[in-house]
Amino acid sequence: EDHLKVHKMKKKILRKQVRAQHTLMRHEGIKCTSCATQSLVIANAGLGNGMSRHQLLSTVEEYGLVETLLMPPNKPYSFVKYGKTEEAKKAFDALNGKEVMLDDTGQNIVLYINFVEKVCWQNAVPTSLPPGLMVVEKIISPEEERRMLESIDWLGNEDTQNAQKTLKHRRVKHFGYEFCYDNNNVDKDKPLPGGLPEIYDLFLDRCLKQ
Repeated sequence: EDHLKVHKMKKKILRKQVRAQHTLMRHEGIKCTSCATQSLVIANAGLGNGMSRHQLLSTVEEYGLVETLLMPPNKPYSFVKYGKTEEAKKAFDALNGKEVMLDDTGQNIVLYINFVEKVCWQNAVPTSLPPGLMVVEKIISPEEERRMLESIDWLGNEDTQNAQKTLKHRRVKHFGYEFCYDNNNVDKDKPLPGGLPEIYDLFLDRCLKQ
């Protein structure tokens, strides 16, 4: 009887997994693959259905080095790219069909995972630049980049230290407003004190020389 229940559960997970594949292909043109890759798409784990970036990152980081975590706005799925295919396979085996509780709402959801060739979201970037906007490639030199990084006081306040805990593999420094990684937004009612450091002057000077 227990064996029969496990068999039925596996069939249900596979059915939901295949449905997620078809939905992604039909609505977004994203094709999943049966071969293991470094990249996963996780259905039911998106900003559109209440999954926070902090919770998802904490979940997927248990299985390896996360190179990219992409959560498209208002979509019920997310993309994760690991440093190694073996890490992605480990996450796939552990999380596919797993029931989790959303931190913010307390709602239970089930994750359905598929492999994809690469992490991408075409609609996240406009096909054309807004009027008046110009992209200048390699606007700063390696030496200027070094000076900019050295001018930043990475450990100067508690906000940065908290951000370090959230982003284990990246360093961040907030100016103007603190970026909230849980909802990919800023709180305009809570501006940060202080101004921009030397990095702003360096970058502005470089732009004016172009």
